[in-house]
Amino acid sequence: MPLGRPPLVSITLGEKGGRVSCSLAVRGRHVQTASAYGKFGRATCQAELPSPTPTAAAG
Repeated sequence: MPLGRPPLVSITLGEKGGRVSCSLAVRGRHVQTASAYGKFGRATCQAELPSPTPTAAAG
């Protein structure tokens, strides 16, 4: 995923169908899983990014 942008994964099956799933982790923490099956099924995983952690000032 591009850095600084909220992650988004969207998968759409075709007319032959099938089964698909996505799983999303942000900074190593699981945030969402989605599954789809059948003709034109769709699985979408998305999340908001956590706020940046302030760094200690050097000095």
